[in-house]
Amino acid sequence: MTYRRRVQVTGGGTFLVTLPKEWAERMGVGQGTEMVLIPNDSGAMMVVPEGARDRNRCTLAMTGRERVHLQRDIIARYIAGYDVIEVVGERIGPEGRRLVRDIAQSLVGVEVLGETQGVVALHCVANVRDFPAPQTIRRILEIADAMWEDALTAFLTRDEELARDVEERDGDVDRLVLLVARQFGLLLRDLIVEEEVGMSRFQFLHYHTVADQLERVADHAVKVSHVARTVTDVPPSRYADRVRKMAVASQNVVREAVAAFIERDVARANRVLSGKGTKETVTDWMQEAIRDQRANALPLTLLHDSLHRCREHGFNIAETALDAAVPTLGSGSI
Repeated sequence: MTYRRRVQVTGGGTFLVTLPKEWAERMGVGQGTEMVLIPNDSGAMMVVPEGARDRNRCTLAMTGRERVHLQRDIIARYIAGYDVIEVVGERIGPEGRRLVRDIAQSLVGVEVLGETQGVVALHCVANVRDFPAPQTIRRILEIADAMWEDALTAFLTRDEELARDVEERDGDVDRLVLLVARQFGLLLRDLIVEEEVGMSRFQFLHYHTVADQLERVADHAVKVSHVARTVTDVPPSRYADRVRKMAVASQNVVREAVAAFIERDVARANRVLSGKGTKETVTDWMQEAIRDQRANALPLTLLHDSLHRCREHGFNIAETALDAAVPTLGSGSI
């Protein structure tokens, strides 16, 4: 619903705008209530009544939900920005409470606030100021980089233990990506202000996009780790060297694209994108490797595909870097 009001001016030159009565009653606004007025880059002004954030809670019924469904529902509410998520049921047994605790541990800053037979209350205590988006993006890149290095080693040496370690680290990336998504959700719902995160919601959208692309890069490292377990023979060094060279090239695209994004470096982003038109098909040496090692044909093909897809995700980040460099309203022009 949209309300329209005309500005009134008092004898002393003060500008007044009345609040809609039904909205004020619903929000508990009355005589003496303190209101917070927050301007943003678009020129709009947000009006936040005192105590609005204290009502930022929701209830989720546990009965009839499978584990995976409950996990998805809790994560969805975490991303939406709820501070308190109450999981309720007629009787939540030890196994059910343990399940909710396990889900909470997979989310940054979520703690169990209280437990009874009928309610398990989760509380997100993470302060957005403690997790600046640029630092979070850098950390996601560091983890994904290390995952790829170890995934390749696991593939080329048939190291199953290292492959499992890569798969376990994917959870660290997921937690940070969900944290970025939650911060964006809080911004969209006006539960945090742009001053708290140091950027507008439009700018934060780009961080959300980059985090999503880096998550996919990490997912491909996990995919290669899975494939590493199916390798029957260690690839000869002549092929291993070419694989590593190709991997370095793909990861350099990702690293350079992230650096261009964080630094708002248009020239650097364009240098990354200049290689986009030189996309390779299946290279001759890979075809030769598949012919020489027919038992490894599928793992080699999947590895080759993941390396190319990581390169494409890097190009996507570089394009986002160009979008993010566009000045916002009122900030001038390039």
